Amino acid sequence: MGRIANYLCISMAVIGVSAGWAHAQPSLEQAWEALPNYEYGQDLAGQLAIERSVIEAMQTPERRAEIAARCARLLSQPDTTLAAKQFLCLQLRQVGTAAEVPQLALLLPAPDTWQMALLAIAAIPGPESLAVLRTALDQLEGAALVGAIHAVGARQDSGCVPRLIQLAAAPDELVAHAALRALTNIADEQALTWLQSQADQQKPWSDVWAQCLVRVAASRAQQGQRAEAAALWTQLSDAQQQPATRRAALEGLLQLDPDAAADTIRGWFVGSDPLAQQVAAAHLSELPDATLEELSRQVASLPETSAVVLIEVLAGRRGQHVLPFLMEMVDSNVPAVQLTGLRCLGALHDPSTIPTLIDRLAGNEQMAAVAQQALARMPRDVVGPAILAALDRPEIQEGVISVLKELKYYEAIDPLIAIAAQRDPAAYAPALDGLRSIADPDKYDIPRLMQLLYQTQPGTHRDEVEKTIAIVCDKGPADQDRAALVLQAWDSADDAHKLLSLPLLGRLGGARARQIIESYLDAPDKNAQEAAVRALCNWPDAEVADQLLNVASHARDKRHARWALRAFVRVITLPSDREPDATLAQLQQIMQQAHETEDRALIISRAATVRTLACVRWVAEYLDDPALAQPACATIVDLAHHRELRHPNMDTIGPILDKVAATSRDAAVVERAKRYRLGL
Repeated sequence: MGRIANYLCISMAVIGVSAGWAHAQPSLEQAWEALPNYEYGQDLAGQLAIERSVIEAMQTPERRAEIAARCARLLSQPDTTLAAKQFLCLQLRQVGTAAEVPQLALLLPAPDTWQMALLAIAAIPGPESLAVLRTALDQLEGAALVGAIHAVGARQDSGCVPRLIQLAAAPDELVAHAALRALTNIADEQALTWLQSQADQQKPWSDVWAQCLVRVAASRAQQGQRAEAAALWTQLSDAQQQPATRRAALEGLLQLDPDAAADTIRGWFVGSDPLAQQVAAAHLSELPDATLEELSRQVASLPETSAVVLIEVLAGRRGQHVLPFLMEMVDSNVPAVQLTGLRCLGALHDPSTIPTLIDRLAGNEQMAAVAQQALARMPRDVVGPAILAALDRPEIQEGVISVLKELKYYEAIDPLIAIAAQRDPAAYAPALDGLRSIADPDKYDIPRLMQLLYQTQPGTHRDEVEKTIAIVCDKGPADQDRAALVLQAWDSADDAHKLLSLPLLGRLGGARARQIIESYLDAPDKNAQEAAVRALCNWPDAEVADQLLNVASHARDKRHARWALRAFVRVITLPSDREPDATLAQLQQIMQQAHETEDRALIISRAATVRTLACVRWVAEYLDDPALAQPACATIVDLAHHRELRHPNMDTIGPILDKVAATSRDAAVVERAKRYRLGL
């Protein structure tokens, strides 16, 4: 089979290697002369030249005959290699004529050439090739005979039917099955009559016989022999047959009598045969409206899958009865039916459905998601007021906000701000999420959000409001100062509100924001100092790294020093143009100032961003520290994950990974360490 595969793929191989030639290609005549000596694995340049000439020759009968004859002559040479014969047969499949069939026939008896010859003969039209194939049915055995049977079946040669009938009784199962399939392919009256006559003797039918009879029935139907086809389809649809056979038979029965198809579909759909129900469901859309409406009254008695299909088909019709029907389905006690009804109801985009959809926001996760999607697809001027009015219903508030987000319903900003001012995270978190989507970085929304900031208490709530304002500011054009509108509010704010705004200015950044923050760092008021330090720690990049390091090193308030230290570690490990060695040096420096275990663990964790061997070695020093060994293990495997670092340095990293595997208490880290140690 390896040789055969080579034969079948040789053209692709020729094309595939052509792009890599670096030497002079042979002339066409040189290629022909060298071809008889070709062996597998040799350069294919000559074959490519010949294939090109074959493609060109197919446009001219004279040239085609000339090349075909040359191929036949080379096949006849006793010293032509098997590889060359495969190539020649492949070309004859393209340009072969009746004249080459006798030479190809000589190759059929040989075990190493029968398949290449058979494929070429089968591809040559005309009675000459067909005569050889007929003779082969008497002369070949085993796989070669099976191949010949398939060939005559593909040619639909009625003259072979008597011989194929004989072969269908052969003791070799492969031969017998091939003969049966060939007879069904040919499907002339003799073949069909014999197959039908044998059908009853073969019961219970094997899969092969069933497949043959399916095709026999189809052939009878095509020939207008409806009664014969119906009888076969009916037998084949018996519940004892395989599902694939039954499905084909049921489909055949439907197509056989289009006038009765509607009644048949309806009967199967409400019947007790699951497979017939499935077939009917696939054709449900073919039924008239009146029949579908009648079926809709039986939906409660249908299996779940059938009911779902019926709902979807009915919804697609959008008739007058559809809306009340879907409303009924939404109240079903069958989850799949209920969900399908709601999905289809939403697809109608009917304003009268809005209250129902809003109520379903209180349903399970799937139900709520479908209702949200349906509401969000309606015109915002139609659905917006109703959704906004539902904002005060706590049980659906989060779902309502999700819809408002999708609609980008600006009228919701003030109500959302009111909810976001509440201290309960369950209330303010969804509201802030909505504001992040709906609000714009303009003179209307930013001042309102700043007023919200002034109302919140220190801690998580205020932090989330700050994040919200920063996110909204980020929506502006890239060349716009993110802090511009916040700074306008700053200029008009009193001293207390200015202090509240400082951490937000830190999140936004910018030259003026930095200037303001720096002016408060040495303020005599402790609250002002603390706000300034927080602002500095919020800075989005490493621009203020030096100042953070100074605060971490010299701040009198230990809290401020610690905040600055952690912020410094964050910003210096952000992506930048800084050399990795410089970042590592700064981490090593700040490590000397860190005294809290939590802070030291943070430094080691952030070291995973420095992808150097020196960093691996440094972190490995902490594997013996009981307090820091676990974060060190995690960082080392994160660094070792990168092949460009791991592979060239395995002599060093390998033993470190061994130690990680022995030290880590995290099974996932241990598994990664072992895998990377193996080079995987």
